Amino acid sequence: MNDKIVVVLTGSGGRFGSFLVKKLLTVSEIFPVFLTSEPEELKLDSSMSHKVYKVTLSSAKSIKNVFYRIYDECGDVDVLINNAVVNTIPGFSDFINNSDDQRVYEAYKVNVAGALFCIKYTLNRGGTSGKKIINILSRRALTGHKRHVEYFSSKAGLYNATKTLATDYPMHCFRNIMSGNINTGEGGDSPNSMWNYFREFVFDPNPPHYLEIYYENRVEYYVYLFRYYFRHFRSCKRVNIKREKFQK
Repeated sequence: MNDKIVVVLTGSGGRFGSFLVKKLLTVSEIFPVFLTSEPEELKLDSSMSHKVYKVTLSSAKSIKNVFYRIYDECGDVDVLINNAVVNTIPGFSDFINNSDDQRVYEAYKVNVAGALFCIKYTLNRGGTSGKKIINILSRRALTGHKRHVEYFSSKAGLYNATKTLATDYPMHCFRNIMSGNINTGEGGDSPNSMWNYFREFVFDPNPPHYLEIYYENRVEYYVYLFRYYFRHFRSCKRVNIKREKFQK
């Protein structure tokens, strides 16, 4: 069907998604497949080797159908990059009084369920080992943060789901990308550094089974994790609970 590496990218129309689209199109060994809710907005050169599919990531049926089409028309999916997201609202505060219920619901459908279904339909057809999953998360998915409740908690859901999948499916490879703000013109983590790692992972013939990727210098990285685990330890309390046998 396809002698190239088939890479599926969700959220192809967003700012970081658009950056990844351009990068994927430059690699001759990759056959990129772009998923977006608005295919006409991508405006890609039709002479370049790629496929674009319209998908509604809040719909399990839409995701299932598009992945079946991908397998039928492009071949086995080798790599999935889960980039789509219902993002934060600049300046937002006070979740209890100001959050929009439908937007909160949509965030969980896209950021957790939609991404999880994309992983499911990447892994349940084609090759039975060696597939690669990349999730664009946030380091706050591990620690929590403030104001953007549905964003950080939904990212945490995908973080935990991926760790569980990595335990159940050790024949595949998983990466949780624990980024900060990605620089798309306003400062933040370097998108080029992120892309360089993605490309290295895609072509690595024998990568580690599961990793979390952070983009801090070494000192900041260790300080960040130390603070997290120290605060976590201090916030925990052990309580003696008597174990009782079940009585019929």
